[in-house]
This record gives sequence, structure tokens and C-alpha cells, in this order.
Amino acid sequence: VAGGYGLYYAGNLVAGANLAGPDWAKRRVGQLRAVGESVSLAFQDLQRDDSITLEDTWAPCLLEAREDFGEWRGGPAYTAYRFKLKQGSKAILPLELGQEVTFVGLDDRNRPVRASFPLASGRREPGYVEIVAPAAGARRDTRVAMGGCTPDQKAVVDAFDQLQAGGEAAVRPGRLAFQYEGSYLPITKLTCFCEEAGALPIIQLLKESLPRGQSTIDKASVFWINGDEDDFALYDGLEALFYKFARKMELSCVVDGELHANAQPAGSSDEGKRLAKRKKTSDLVFQRNSDLSGAVEPWAPGTLAVVAGPDHFVDQVVSHLTLTKGYPADCVVYF
Repeated sequence: VAGGYGLYYAGNLVAGANLAGPDWAKRRVGQLRAVGESVSLAFQDLQRDDSITLEDTWAPCLLEAREDFGEWRGGPAYTAYRFKLKQGSKAILPLELGQEVTFVGLDDRNRPVRASFPLASGRREPGYVEIVAPAAGARRDTRVAMGGCTPDQKAVVDAFDQLQAGGEAAVRPGRLAFQYEGSYLPITKLTCFCEEAGALPIIQLLKESLPRGQSTIDKASVFWINGDEDDFALYDGLEALFYKFARKMELSCVVDGELHANAQPAGSSDEGKRLAKRKKTSDLVFQRNSDLSGAVEPWAPGTLAVVAGPDHFVDQVVSHLTLTKGYPADCVVYF
């Protein structure tokens, strides 16, 4: 891309995307699925829920599957870890919308390691919990060096890489990320910004807020901004949502080759770096890309911005929204 950055709208080819078949057919199939899921959700609400909600404490779990996927410089981009809850196939953790899960395991010296992760599985899916992390090796080290994975998270998934199938860990509800404390209600529009695996909590949020009758949201715009075309390994999840809710959702995928310039490693995943007040910083990613800046609409009552990614990414987005687009500070929330 000229200048190392660009703006791609859904429907165009994006790295890792499988866009075979005409768009109209994919949109129609997606809309039919959306209607079907809305009917299914309504039907489920009328039925007795036989799932077992666990207490807000540590729950033992067993590694059921570990799978690499995506491509990054000739190797995998991510590893998915699926843990089966020992309390049975009907057990679910008591998770709020957007809440992370905290895992604890043992490292190679038998010391406990602990960190919180965005949830990759549905929070109401019973019997198991799934998370995604950068694949081991240079890929994981690179993400740690630029703040996309915390040292605590690396220690935990390094330990999980040593587990055999059936190996034990423990999980409990983690950081409650999606908290809106503003006074502009109802929320009718979401403007979402994410980098790499920051797409995971955005996917979770949209899955629950876009189905008919599930929320007051009638429009969602997603800007997925990455440093390289190889960083879109999670595209299938957002693409599926786009075709399912084509009348409600807009998806823009952006490549900026300078996105991670001067990025710094993150601290502990439990530090106060996620507090609502962000330091003022330059919005360079928007200054470099006038198409991106122009695509972000000014704030209007009822609009909530949701940002998910490493600190240097979040700071640029928040700076642009609050200083250029008129967003009140309490109308921007962070994962």
C-alpha cells in the first residue's frame, strides 16, 4: 500500500479473508442466519435454562484442545486454547458482557502464573472456556515487545504450551472491561476500534448487541487497524458478523505500516493502565490516513466508542476521538 497504510472496506479483499462467492448471496445467507438466531434467542428465553452458573471463584478446568491458526512470517499467527470445565458440560462462568477470564497455571519451575485474557468463546456457552494468544516463538515475543501481549499473559500461555491434553489449570471471571458510566442514554450506535486480537472482545460485544431485539443498538461501525496485512488472521469472525448484520454493521480494515513505531512493552495485565483517563497523545495513525479520519463520524448523543488494543494504539484513538471528533471522555470505553 502506498505510504505503508490504506483503508479497505468490507467486500474488498483483505489478508486472510475468504470472500468466494457473490456478496449479495453472502449477505442474504447472513441475514437469514441473523433472523434464525433472533428467533432461536427468543425461543430460548421461553425455555427453562438448565445450565449451571458457577460461583465467582476459581473453577478447575482441563486442556481439551490447542490449535494453531493464521499465518505470520511462515508460521502460525495465533494459538487457541480450549479448556473443559470440570464441573460438567452444563457449567458456565458468571461473566458479564465484555468481562475477561483469569487463568492460573504452573510454569516450568512449578510456580503459579496468572493473567486475564479476552474471551474467545461465548460467555454463555456451557462446558468450556476458550482463549486465543499469539503463537509461541518470535510471533509471541514480538507482540510482547510492542505491548500487544503482557508478560503475565505470555507466562500463562507458555505454561499452557507445555500441558498435555487433560492437563489441569483453573479459571475464574476476570477484569470487567465493558463499563459505561456516562449519562447519554440510550446507546444507539457503537463506533469500534481494534488492533489484531482486540477484535475478539469487539466480536463478543457485537454478537450480543446486534441481534434483533437484544439491545438498543441500531448501527455499529468497526475500524480494524493493523500494522501488516498478515495481522488479519481473525477476519472470519468479523466477516461473518458483517454479512449477518449488513444493514446494521459497517466494517473497515486498515493497514498502517507505521502503527507500532515506538511502541513499548505493556506492564502487568492487572495494572491500572486500563483506567478511564488516558494520557493525551498524538493521533498519528489518523494524521497519516485522511480516508480513515474522514470515515470516523463526529460524536452525536447516543454514540459510544469502544477501543481494544495495546496502549499506544488506544491512546492514539482516544486522542483523535476526544480532541478531533468531539467525544466526551465518558463516551469512550476500553478493552
